[in-house]
Formats: sequence, structure tokens, C-alpha cells
Amino acid sequence: MLSLVVSCAAVLAVGDVQPNIIHLGQPCRAKNVLAKCLVIDRRDGRERFVLTNMNEQTGCELIFVDFEKNTAEVFRAPAGSGSWALMEVPGDRLVVGTFYDGAFMIFDLNKMEFTNVSRFPGESYIWNLAMGSDGRVYGGTYPGGKLGALDLNTYEVEDCGAGAPPNLYCRNVSSLPDGRILCHYIQEKPTSLIYDPKSKTYVAPPEHLADAVNGVAWGEYFLVGSRVFDRELNPVGPPFPVPPADKGSWSVVSDMTTKDALFIRQGSTFYRFRKGSSALELVGEVDPRFQGVSVCTKEGWLLGVRGQDYIVVKPGAKRAELRRIPAESGPRPTLFLRVDEKGILWGGPHFGQTLFWLDPRTGRFENTSTVCDAGGEVYDVVFHGGKVYCVSYAGGDIICYDPSKPWNQIDHVNPRVIASVGPKGYIRPIAGVQKGPDGKLYSGWMAKYGTYGGAVAITDPITGETRLLENPLGEQAVSGLAIGEGVLYVGTSLGANGLPNKKGEHARFGIVDPDSGKVLFQQEIEGAINVRPLCFDPATKRTAVAINGRIKFFNTRTQRFLESLPVDALNITCTSTAFPGDGRLYYGTDNLVVALNMRTGKCEKLAEAPARVTNVAVGPDGTVYFSCGVDVYAFKRSER
Repeated sequence: MLSLVVSCAAVLAVGDVQPNIIHLGQPCRAKNVLAKCLVIDRRDGRERFVLTNMNEQTGCELIFVDFEKNTAEVFRAPAGSGSWALMEVPGDRLVVGTFYDGAFMIFDLNKMEFTNVSRFPGESYIWNLAMGSDGRVYGGTYPGGKLGALDLNTYEVEDCGAGAPPNLYCRNVSSLPDGRILCHYIQEKPTSLIYDPKSKTYVAPPEHLADAVNGVAWGEYFLVGSRVFDRELNPVGPPFPVPPADKGSWSVVSDMTTKDALFIRQGSTFYRFRKGSSALELVGEVDPRFQGVSVCTKEGWLLGVRGQDYIVVKPGAKRAELRRIPAESGPRPTLFLRVDEKGILWGGPHFGQTLFWLDPRTGRFENTSTVCDAGGEVYDVVFHGGKVYCVSYAGGDIICYDPSKPWNQIDHVNPRVIASVGPKGYIRPIAGVQKGPDGKLYSGWMAKYGTYGGAVAITDPITGETRLLENPLGEQAVSGLAIGEGVLYVGTSLGANGLPNKKGEHARFGIVDPDSGKVLFQQEIEGAINVRPLCFDPATKRTAVAINGRIKFFNTRTQRFLESLPVDALNITCTSTAFPGDGRLYYGTDNLVVALNMRTGKCEKLAEAPARVTNVAVGPDGTVYFSCGVDVYAFKRSER
């Protein structure tokens, strides 16, 4: 196989002329804030709202927001792409747990700089943090489903083992009143266990606590929602006043609660109970649309994060403010790249639930706010009637955005979710979205966490009416989709959310009638992990299909894969591809942009990129666009 790739590259290099490649910029600048806390700035004694921001290219960032002045400082971390885990610990320090490299970082609040990185070998994520009775900080991990302990004196990390295999996630850890750690594991068999730092053993929690995902220790009590347990974890009545029963259910807000103050939320109302007090204190009311409120300042300001903005509810205020986080983020890679009818480029980051657009003629670009209420990201877009239609993880949402109209996502006006397949069990649109000749939107999905399977969604862009073709080729994720003449060409993947690749099966390719959902043809491809139909060419009646990255032609007349063609197609290594209607499939292979002729099967080198090509798109005027990491480029294709 290696000799084949080398010989192909050599053939492609002969007689090629490198086009004039134009660098269009680094337009993807969205934030993805996953953890936050409130600290006292040691320099002036005032509070700061501290956020962890994800960045795959320039690394994790700590953003210190001065919410009174609406300014911010950014501190680049020495490790990690981002962080779900942030906690202040004794010694004027913050502990930050990272992904994708599974490290504990120390930020010194006096020096205002990172001072130490301690890695957890073999682990990618540290999800959240809890303090143990031994003074160490504990964090749960993925993919080992382990518990790790950071010694705050030596900064050594101890592997406390995987308490509940085969679960890959030790997703939540909580400190109990006696300093033991409640651990909650997912996805294969959700389980809760208690780890004792003294004996270094795991035990099952009491039966009445077995369903607890997380909670917060408050003095001698452990609080889970509206349930209260004493130090021995026996259920007891609340040792504090509770909100009026006629106003509905209430729950303790774990993120807000400190050793000195307990916070309770009832509907849209927040209460505070200070130690030594005899009554609840009304803090404020928060519009239900602002779900990200997570901290309360000493002066009673409620703060939170909603996508690219932070939420401010001042004491006595009748409504919340949405303020754009006042910090310039480093550039981020785009997950996809598409060009609309006007020649405007669209993309979006891995996580962040936003879009960006870039005008190649002027270089002007803009990053939007959050396009829907769910967390996650937009996987792909398609254009119809001047509107942008997005498919999004993790809510399984199909979203309509009209760029010609004012932005009003908070009221679900523009953009707005027109359909959601999440409630049906499908959340990740790994096959993207396309517009069919009937004007409908066709998207391909992976099933929810802990489940194997997939679906094709067919959506009317006007009404939002959506039909699902569930598990059309069996319980495998739909990883590729091409629209033919009245049929769908579907490919599957053995991958799943929160589960290892499906064993004992091979990925599949099939032909499906979109009207009836009937499978007209199906083939399990030996050794295939991922099968991705890329395009259907009506002139040759061929479908280009990537099988574990290797492209093969499927003859739709004979319903067979061709063995003789394509003759020199390099493996596809990019996400977005383009089939603009000229009989060529445009894609990236390592640091090359190539065009595969669907008739001859010959692969033409178009350009050598400065780095690995991640996405390729073609504009209505034939301009080829591609991304390499955070950079977006363009060139005109020369006809030879």
C-alpha cells in the first residue's frame, strides 16, 4: 500500500503547475467555555469571573472577566486544548484539568501565571474536580474511566484505578462531608461508587444514594438536588429554610454553593442562605432563557455563560444582560467549509455551537453567537432560498438561519430550530446535510450516547416536518450520504457515542428508497470501519465511496464496485469535499488538494498546501477554497 501511495504522488507531480494560492485569513474565532468559577483577584481584592476557553491550535485559555468594568485578561495555558475542570484550592491556586491530554495544571493567583503541569498518563479528559480528605484533588477521566489524585505539595498524580469497567467515563466526582469521593461512571453501565482516600478502596453507596450523579458537601451534610444526607449519608430533613412549597420544586445549586453560603433555585428564582442566618435571602430572578447562570458574587450579581456571551443579572435588575465575552480568542480550526450562492464561505468550530462567514473579496469575516440552546457544535450547513440550514450536535437539531434578518436566537426567531431528531435518539450528524432535487434536506446521524445505530433524516425546510429512516442498514451510525436519481446511497460506521467500535461486524454500503425506506441493495464490506459515500455523478451513474479513506467507484447500473477505476485516487483525509457539477470530486489528501475525474478515474493534483488539508469547497465561479488548521486559502483552478 505504501508503494502505491508514493507512486501516485509521483505521477501527480509530473507536469503540474502550482497555482497562486491566496491566504484569506484565520476567520474561526469562536469561544467554547466549559468551566467557570469566581475568585478574588489578589492584585486589587475585587472579584473576577474566571472562564476556561477551548482552543485546539493555541491551547487552553483562562479568561479573567472583570464584570464590573466589562474587560478581560487572557492567560494561555501550557497544556491542554480546553478544560471542563476548574477549582480554587488552598495556597492561592487554581487547579485546571485539561483535555485532550489529561493534565492537571496549576495557576498561581499571586503571580498570575501557570506554574506546573502534571499529566495523567494514558488519559485524555479530566472532567471535574473534588477535594479529598487527604488534601489531594481528585478528577475523573476518559477513556480509562479512572480516578486520579493530584498531590498539591508534590504535584504528583496517583492513578486510583478504574472503579467500574467497562465504562469509559468517570464523568463526575463529588466531595462527601467526610472527604470520601462519590464517583459516577457512564456510558455502558451507569454506576456510582464511593472512593475512600484512606483505604484506597471503592464501595457501593447506600441504596438511597445509588442514583446520585453528583452533589455538594455543605458542612456536615451532602446535598443532591433537594435531597439532604447527613455525614453518614442517611436521609435527613433540610437543616435550612426552603422556598415556599406552592412555588414548585427546588434544588440546591452545586456550582454556586460555598462553605459560607448555600444557593437554591426554584424555577427562575435564586435564593441564598448564609451560615448563621435564620432565613432565605432572595438573590434575584433569571429569565428561563438564560440557563447558564452558575455563580453569585458577594454583592449579589448573578453571572453565567451562554455561548459567546456572559450573563449578568445585577441586584434588583428586572432582566438579564447578555454581554459578548470581552476577550480576543486565538484562531481555531473549522470543522467544515461550504460556499453559498453568493460566494461567501461558511464554517464553524469543533464545539462552540457557532458559525462564521468570510467574504473572500473583502477579507471581512464574522463569528456568530450561539445558533441554538444545546451545547455542542454545527457539523455542516447547506443553503436554500438565501438561508443557511445547519445540522448540530448534541441536541440533534436542524436549524434555519436567515443572514438577511436581525439576529434573535434568544427568542428562537433567527436562527431557530425547525426540527430535532435528538428526542428520537440521534444526536451527532456525522454524515452532514445536503439539499435534494426535491428541495428537502437530507442528513445522516449517529445514535445517542451508549447506543449503536444511526438514521437518515429527511426535512422539509419550510415546515420543518421530518421523517426518519432509522437504522436503514442495521444498528450502525450513518456516516455518509449521497443523493442519486430517486435513491439514497448510504454508508455506515462502526463508531458510536461513548462506546468502543462495534465488534463482530463490518461497516456497510447500501441503496435506500427515501420514500418507503426500503433497502434496495446492501453490502457489508469486509474490514471496513467507516464507509462514506461522497457523491453521485449522473453522467457516469457512478458513486464515489470512501472505504476507510480509500476511494472506490460504485457502478449504480450493475450495483458493483469497479475494480479497475479509479486508477490513481489518493486516500481522502479531509472532512468537507465538493462536487460542484463539473464531473470532478474535489478533496484533500494530506497536504494536497486534488480533483478526481468521475469519468476517467484519474486524479489531478491541483495545489500543494502549506499543511494538512482539512476541508475543501468550490465556489460558484469555480474558485477552490481549502482550510489547513486555522488558516483558509483560495486559488483559481487552471484548465489544462
